[in-house]
Amino acid sequence: MRHAALLVLVFCCFWSPGLYGADQKHLSIVDYFVLLPPDTFEGASPSSWLTFLKQPGSGSIDTANGYMSCTGDGAQPEFEVALFRFTDGRPLLAMSTGELEGRDSMFLVFYELGKDNRMQPASRKIFPIPDSDNRQFILPKQGRTITVKNAKTGKTVSQFQWNGATFEKK
Repeated sequence: MRHAALLVLVFCCFWSPGLYGADQKHLSIVDYFVLLPPDTFEGASPSSWLTFLKQPGSGSIDTANGYMSCTGDGAQPEFEVALFRFTDGRPLLAMSTGELEGRDSMFLVFYELGKDNRMQPASRKIFPIPDSDNRQFILPKQGRTITVKNAKTGKTVSQFQWNGATFEKK
């Protein structure tokens, strides 16, 4: 009986599900944003950018719709982040960034939650087209569709909807 009690105590003290095993549907875009790799942004950690974002006029955070945008600063171009979910509930963060002194939303990067409970770069194979000097990637403020625009004309070229595993052309 004494060994069983000790075993239960050890199990309770050292076992913790962490984010990877927890019910991830209750975590918000903010929770995943602070788990991005420390070198994701120029000169500051994701948590520092979150503090910056909360200042008036610096961007917006919409946890209900899984969307964030930031104006950037002198070293970091502006960026958008949107939360998507795989069919099994795992998170996928999409981030579009621009050039420091150029166009916005030129680059699209995806992050998924690793077994170490940190966001890590995900394969770009889930999105059918690559970055280009002539494309802008507009993340959804609501919904699951990424819009691709011609960077020079601003006209919509195509739209890709998240199906829980990959993005498909609409």
